[in-house]
Amino acid sequence: MSEIAAEVTDLLQRLIRNGCINDGTPDSGQEIRSTELLADHLHGCGVEMTTFESLPGRASLLARLEGTDPAAPTLMLMGHTDVVPVDPEGWRRDPLGGELVDGVVWGRGAIDMLNLTASMAVATRRLATSGWRPRGTLLFLAVADEEAGGALGAGWLAEHEREAIRADYVITENGGVLQHT
Repeated sequence: MSEIAAEVTDLLQRLIRNGCINDGTPDSGQEIRSTELLADHLHGCGVEMTTFESLPGRASLLARLEGTDPAAPTLMLMGHTDVVPVDPEGWRRDPLGGELVDGVVWGRGAIDMLNLTASMAVATRRLATSGWRPRGTLLFLAVADEEAGGALGAGWLAEHEREAIRADYVITENGGVLQHT
């Protein structure tokens, strides 16, 4: 396994083990666990980080790698940190175990979408530590509450922190998003 793949795998396993299960109630999710994990992973790499909490424990993380040209477009890599509820009876392995078996990570969120969130965080960290600076600003956003509609995550950020998350282009689990505002 390459060094980058090992870093992504380790981060993915830890995100799964955080068990940020969102059952749609305001007290569920507790994505702050994964927000803190991602902030620790990015700490010291040269990105500016801000944590936003829509409710206690319902946290989203924004990491910003400033571009060299303020007029250049901003690109956002956006993932989420919550997962849907899980019935362990339907699993052959612990759904919150994050086990690595034959090169495959098992667990709730391994596909939707903690794998991409981990990959985006690792890419952001590696780009920042390489000394590379993008022409336009690069944002990494890990949001809470995606699995229940986003009102406490992306929706809350769009309403309360629009300027902080403004981006010209967004890459997320369903591809890219372009919105003229």
